[in-house]
Amino acid sequence: MKKSLVLGILGLAVGVVSSYGQGAMFLDNYFSSTFNPVYLSAALGGGLVPGGFTASIYYDHTANQNITGSITADPSGTALPGSLNALLVAATGVGSTAPFFTNPTLAGYFSATDSYLIQPGSLNPAQGYYTIMVVAYNGATYDTSSIRGHSAAVYVQDAAPSVGNGGAIGTFFPASAPMFTVASVPEPTTLALGTLGGLGLLLFRRKQA
Repeated sequence: MKKSLVLGILGLAVGVVSSYGQGAMFLDNYFSSTFNPVYLSAALGGGLVPGGFTASIYYDHTANQNITGSITADPSGTALPGSLNALLVAATGVGSTAPFFTNPTLAGYFSATDSYLIQPGSLNPAQGYYTIMVVAYNGATYDTSSIRGHSAAVYVQDAAPSVGNGGAIGTFFPASAPMFTVASVPEPTTLALGTLGGLGLLLFRRKQA
Protein backbone atom coordinates (compact mmCIF):
# COMPACT_ATOMS: atom_id res chain seq x y z
CA MET A 1 0.00 0.00 0.00
CA LYS A 2 1.40 3.36 -0.97
CA LYS A 3 2.30 5.70 1.84
CA SER A 4 0.26 8.53 0.35
CA LEU A 5 -2.88 6.38 0.45
CA VAL A 6 -2.35 5.40 4.09
CA LEU A 7 -1.64 9.03 4.93
CA GLY A 8 -4.98 10.05 3.45
CA ILE A 9 -6.94 7.35 5.25
CA LEU A 10 -5.35 7.66 8.67
CA GLY A 11 -5.08 11.43 8.53
CA LEU A 12 -8.87 11.55 8.83
CA ALA A 13 -8.61 9.80 12.18
CA VAL A 14 -6.13 12.33 13.53
CA GLY A 15 -8.35 15.34 13.00
CA VAL A 16 -8.05 18.71 14.68
CA VAL A 17 -7.96 18.85 18.47
CA SER A 18 -9.87 21.45 20.43
CA SER A 19 -8.06 22.96 23.39
CA TYR A 20 -7.84 25.72 25.93
CA GLY A 21 -4.29 26.95 25.43
CA GLN A 22 -2.74 23.50 25.74
CA GLY A 23 0.26 22.29 23.82
CA ALA A 24 0.24 18.93 22.05
CA MET A 25 2.49 16.04 21.10
CA PHE A 26 1.61 13.61 18.34
CA LEU A 27 2.79 10.07 19.13
CA ASP A 28 3.85 9.04 15.66
CA ASN A 29 6.87 7.93 13.66
CA TYR A 30 5.00 7.59 10.37
CA PHE A 31 3.43 11.00 9.71
CA SER A 32 6.80 12.64 10.22
CA SER A 33 9.66 13.67 7.99
CA THR A 34 12.20 11.08 9.14
CA PHE A 35 10.34 7.74 8.85
CA ASN A 36 12.57 5.88 11.29
CA PRO A 37 11.02 2.57 12.43
CA VAL A 38 11.33 0.51 15.63
CA TYR A 39 13.15 -2.83 15.39
CA LEU A 40 13.14 -6.16 17.19
CA SER A 41 16.42 -7.17 18.82
CA ALA A 42 18.63 -9.74 17.10
CA ALA A 43 17.68 -12.26 19.80
CA LEU A 44 14.05 -11.87 18.72
CA GLY A 45 14.92 -12.43 15.08
CA GLY A 46 15.55 -8.84 14.11
CA GLY A 47 13.30 -7.11 11.63
CA LEU A 48 10.64 -4.51 12.24
CA VAL A 49 8.21 -4.49 15.15
CA PRO A 50 4.90 -6.02 13.98
CA GLY A 51 1.33 -5.15 14.80
CA GLY A 52 0.18 -6.02 18.30
CA PHE A 53 2.76 -3.79 19.97
CA THR A 54 1.96 -0.42 21.52
CA ALA A 55 3.96 2.80 21.67
CA SER A 56 3.70 5.34 24.48
CA ILE A 57 5.46 8.37 25.99
CA TYR A 58 7.35 9.11 29.17
CA TYR A 59 8.19 12.75 29.71
CA ASP A 60 9.36 15.35 32.19
CA HIS A 61 6.32 17.31 33.32
CA THR A 62 8.39 20.38 34.16
CA ALA A 63 8.58 22.26 30.88
CA ASN A 64 11.61 24.02 29.41
CA GLN A 65 14.04 21.82 31.33
CA ASN A 66 16.47 19.70 29.33
CA ILE A 67 17.33 16.63 31.43
CA THR A 68 18.71 14.49 28.61
CA GLY A 69 22.20 14.78 30.09
CA SER A 70 21.16 13.52 33.53
CA ILE A 71 19.48 10.28 32.52
CA THR A 72 21.24 7.08 33.61
CA ALA A 73 22.64 4.93 30.81
CA ASP A 74 20.70 1.73 30.13
CA PRO A 75 22.63 -0.84 28.05
CA SER A 76 19.66 -3.24 28.15
CA GLY A 77 17.34 -0.70 26.54
CA THR A 78 14.43 -2.16 28.55
CA ALA A 79 14.58 -0.31 31.88
CA LEU A 80 11.70 1.72 33.26
CA PRO A 81 12.30 5.34 32.24
CA GLY A 82 11.44 6.49 35.77
CA SER A 83 14.31 4.40 37.12
CA LEU A 84 16.72 6.25 34.83
CA ASN A 85 15.47 9.65 35.96
CA ALA A 86 12.64 10.13 38.47
CA LEU A 87 11.32 13.14 36.54
CA LEU A 88 10.26 10.92 33.63
CA VAL A 89 6.65 9.84 34.14
CA ALA A 90 4.23 7.97 31.91
CA ALA A 91 1.78 10.02 29.89
CA THR A 92 -1.86 8.99 30.40
CA GLY A 93 -5.14 9.71 28.69
CA VAL A 94 -6.16 10.43 25.11
CA GLY A 95 -3.26 10.27 22.65
CA SER A 96 -0.77 8.84 25.15
CA THR A 97 -0.59 5.47 23.38
CA ALA A 98 -0.44 4.45 19.74
CA PRO A 99 -0.78 1.05 18.07
CA PHE A 100 1.81 -0.28 15.65
CA PHE A 101 0.35 -0.83 12.19
CA THR A 102 -0.82 -4.37 11.49
CA ASN A 103 -0.15 -4.07 7.75
CA PRO A 104 3.19 -5.91 7.23
CA THR A 105 4.35 -3.24 4.76
CA LEU A 106 4.12 -0.69 7.60
CA ALA A 107 5.86 -2.79 10.28
CA GLY A 108 7.94 -0.72 12.67
CA TYR A 109 5.63 2.29 12.49
CA PHE A 110 2.95 3.58 14.83
CA SER A 111 0.47 6.44 14.89
CA ALA A 112 -1.97 7.65 17.54
CA THR A 113 -5.53 8.52 16.62
CA ASP A 114 -5.33 11.84 18.45
CA SER A 115 -2.76 14.29 19.76
CA TYR A 116 -1.65 14.06 23.39
CA LEU A 117 -2.51 17.32 25.13
CA ILE A 118 -0.05 18.65 27.69
CA GLN A 119 -1.92 19.74 30.78
CA PRO A 120 -0.91 23.33 31.67
CA GLY A 121 0.11 24.22 35.21
CA SER A 122 2.49 26.36 37.24
CA LEU A 123 5.48 24.23 36.19
CA ASN A 124 3.90 23.04 32.97
CA PRO A 125 2.87 25.92 30.68
CA ALA A 126 0.58 25.49 27.69
CA GLN A 127 3.43 25.24 25.19
CA GLY A 128 7.12 24.68 25.72
CA TYR A 129 9.99 22.21 25.47
CA TYR A 130 9.99 18.79 27.12
CA THR A 131 12.39 15.88 27.59
CA ILE A 132 10.67 12.72 26.38
CA MET A 133 11.28 9.02 25.85
CA VAL A 134 9.20 6.91 23.49
CA VAL A 135 8.59 3.31 24.57
CA ALA A 136 7.18 0.22 22.85
CA TYR A 137 5.87 -2.96 24.44
CA ASN A 138 3.91 -6.14 23.73
CA GLY A 139 1.65 -6.35 26.79
CA ALA A 140 -0.98 -4.30 28.58
CA THR A 141 1.56 -1.83 29.99
CA TYR A 142 5.24 -1.10 29.52
CA ASP A 143 6.01 -2.09 33.12
CA THR A 144 4.45 -5.55 32.82
CA SER A 145 5.51 -6.48 29.28
CA SER A 146 7.91 -9.32 28.52
CA ILE A 147 9.20 -7.55 25.40
CA ARG A 148 9.79 -3.83 25.52
CA GLY A 149 12.24 -1.04 24.78
CA HIS A 150 12.71 2.69 25.00
CA SER A 151 14.26 5.38 22.86
CA ALA A 152 17.03 7.74 23.80
CA ALA A 153 15.82 10.84 25.60
CA VAL A 154 15.17 13.77 23.29
CA TYR A 155 14.32 17.40 23.96
CA VAL A 156 11.26 18.39 21.94
CA GLN A 157 8.91 21.30 21.47
CA ASP A 158 5.21 20.63 21.62
CA ALA A 159 2.87 22.09 19.03
CA ALA A 160 -0.36 24.03 18.93
CA PRO A 161 -3.18 21.44 19.09
CA SER A 162 -4.90 23.04 16.09
CA VAL A 163 -2.06 21.75 13.91
CA GLY A 164 -3.68 18.27 13.97
CA ASN A 165 -0.71 15.94 13.62
CA GLY A 166 1.79 18.73 14.28
CA GLY A 167 4.67 17.99 16.60
CA ALA A 168 5.01 14.39 15.39
CA ILE A 169 7.49 12.83 17.78
CA GLY A 170 9.28 10.84 15.08
CA THR A 171 10.51 14.12 13.61
CA PHE A 172 12.83 14.61 16.58
CA PHE A 173 14.87 11.47 15.88
CA PRO A 174 17.72 11.17 13.35
CA ALA A 175 16.58 10.52 9.80
CA SER A 176 16.98 7.03 8.29
CA ALA A 177 18.10 5.50 11.60
CA PRO A 178 16.26 3.01 13.83
CA MET A 179 14.21 4.86 16.41
CA PHE A 180 15.13 2.17 18.97
CA THR A 181 14.98 -1.61 19.53
CA VAL A 182 12.72 -3.76 21.71
CA ALA A 183 14.09 -6.81 23.50
CA SER A 184 13.05 -9.52 25.94
CA VAL A 185 13.07 -8.40 29.57
CA PRO A 186 15.29 -10.69 31.70
CA GLU A 187 13.32 -12.49 34.40
CA PRO A 188 14.27 -11.63 38.00
CA THR A 189 15.63 -15.13 38.56
CA THR A 190 17.92 -14.78 35.53
CA LEU A 191 19.22 -11.47 36.83
CA ALA A 192 19.79 -12.95 40.29
CA LEU A 193 21.72 -15.92 38.89
CA GLY A 194 23.83 -13.60 36.75
CA THR A 195 24.68 -11.48 39.78
CA LEU A 196 25.58 -14.53 41.87
CA GLY A 197 27.71 -15.90 39.05
CA GLY A 198 29.59 -12.62 38.79
CA LEU A 199 30.22 -12.52 42.54
CA GLY A 200 31.43 -16.12 42.52
CA LEU A 201 33.86 -15.39 39.69
CA LEU A 202 35.17 -12.34 41.55
CA LEU A 203 35.77 -14.38 44.75
CA PHE A 204 37.47 -17.12 42.76
CA ARG A 205 39.89 -14.65 41.17
CA ARG A 206 40.68 -13.14 44.57
CA LYS A 207 41.52 -16.58 46.00
CA GLN A 208 43.82 -17.31 43.07
CA ALA A 209 45.58 -14.00 43.62
